[in-house]
Amino acid sequence: MRAALSLTPREVRLEERAEPVAGDDEVVCAVLACGVCASDVNEAYVARKLPRVIGHEIVGEVLAVGADVRHRKVGERVVVAHHVPCGECRRCRRGHETLCRGFRTSNVDPGGFAERIRVPGELVGELLPLDGLDPLAASFAEPLGCVLRALDRLALQGGESLLVVGAGSAGLLAIAAAHARAVEAVWVREPRAGRLERALALGAERHGDELVDAALVCAPGPRAIADAAAALAPGGTLCVYAVPDPGTPLPLDVHDLFTRELAVHASWGAGPADIRAAVALLRAGRVDPRPLVTHRLPLAETGRGLELTRRGETLKAVVEPWR
Repeated sequence: MRAALSLTPREVRLEERAEPVAGDDEVVCAVLACGVCASDVNEAYVARKLPRVIGHEIVGEVLAVGADVRHRKVGERVVVAHHVPCGECRRCRRGHETLCRGFRTSNVDPGGFAERIRVPGELVGELLPLDGLDPLAASFAEPLGCVLRALDRLALQGGESLLVVGAGSAGLLAIAAAHARAVEAVWVREPRAGRLERALALGAERHGDELVDAALVCAPGPRAIADAAAALAPGGTLCVYAVPDPGTPLPLDVHDLFTRELAVHASWGAGPADIRAAVALLRAGRVDPRPLVTHRLPLAETGRGLELTRRGETLKAVVEPWR
């Protein structure tokens, strides 16, 4: 089979690999779609993993099931989670599943930028049937799950207001998800006219000097964090969602945090419950991410999809190896 191997953060090579084989408790899937995530092009984040076939926003079709697999069948189309927590450690018990050591070490083989993958036994139970959901929309299950987890970290109550800073694909998903969760007022800050227009079309309002109850930072720069914090009402909550570069100082005045009693959180990844909630929203049509897809690429153009994402020249690129 073919796979797109990332040798360095900027060098991708298409190569032939042996076909994956399902063990007794495993499944082999053909990759139908795999979205390109901003973390895939964050050099500080991804470089330590390379060389490797990356890609984790995966939708697949089951090609083979191991002898001990009872609840999956050949031909079934599924959302493929690439991590699973142990559910028992201290971090899991405290609701931080994405910080679980097992979560961060489990994975599919290879990544989603390949024609086929092997899903190990611990992940087979997290395969979610599409039940008629379009594979392109389903490829957003993981990123939408990440956004839902971030919104949970903000603990918004009915009638409260949210500011989303940055209207890339994550920010736009956050706006759509907040409306689906009946957040009363959703504001947006975005300097690029085209992305701002998309945010307004999703029902967000352009932010001026209004104070908000919560702010979600979907842009990685320190200025975005500072602007979000400045917009918070006393007692407000800030969540840093985008991946900043290592060593980036938090541009916040501790005295200001103290006197206004601001809470600061971060949100990393999505646990199984978050992805299940995302799939439910997608199936119900309460969030439709397909208009966010600006590039649908064959496997041979994986490197181009990564480069377009790195340059900010695509809103969302999706690799479809069958093309």
